[in-house]
This record gives sequence, structure tokens and C-alpha cells, in this order.
Amino acid sequence: MLSSLALYILCIAGGIFVGKKILKPGRRYGWIGRIQTAALILLIFTMGVTIGADRRVLSSLGTLGLQALLISVLAVAGSVLAVFAGRKLMGFSRSGVREEKGRRSPKSEMEQTGGDRN
Repeated sequence: MLSSLALYILCIAGGIFVGKKILKPGRRYGWIGRIQTAALILLIFTMGVTIGADRRVLSSLGTLGLQALLISVLAVAGSVLAVFAGRKLMGFSRSGVREEKGRRSPKSEMEQTGGDRN
């Protein structure tokens, strides 16, 4: 178990190193999101294979159905709420851009000046 934890920590540290030292700041790296999506799909697929291969799990799905659905829905709802709260506390917009306190958006400046920026 400890070796798995060490592997996870090393992977995170390696990712932080690459992001901090190798990638250029301010640039968008769209391929990172595609890799994350592919890895997530692969993880979900392998979990499905593991569940499908276990006869005990398959035979008890009927009895666990409602409980599993309720736990899943509550877990997703809790995760969404936690991300929303964390985003607000850290000052990020919906698009993931950090909002500066006290700074107005260009739209609000235009509304105050009647559309004249000068």
C-alpha cells in the first residue's frame, strides 16, 4: 500500500515539475485535457471490466441497485458542490480564470461611462 501511495505522490510531483519547469506559462495546452479525458475513459472502462468479471458483484446488483444509485447521485452532487465552493473561495470564474478583487470587467466600465472608453 505504501508503495502505491509513493507512486501516486511521485506522479503528482513529476506533473508539477513538468508544468512548472518545462511548459511555458500563459500558453494553453489543449492536448492535456484530451489526455485527461482519455485516461478517465480508460479508468472507467477498466472498472467496468473488473465489475463484469466478478460474479458476486453482478449477482448482487439487483439488491444493491437503489442504494448504489442513491450513493452515486449524492457523491456526484457533493463533488459538484465542493468544486463550486472551492472555485468561489479561490476566486476563479466559471472558465477557470482567476478573478482579481476590486477590478471591474470591461463590460461594467462601458456601462458606467455610457459606452465611451476615453
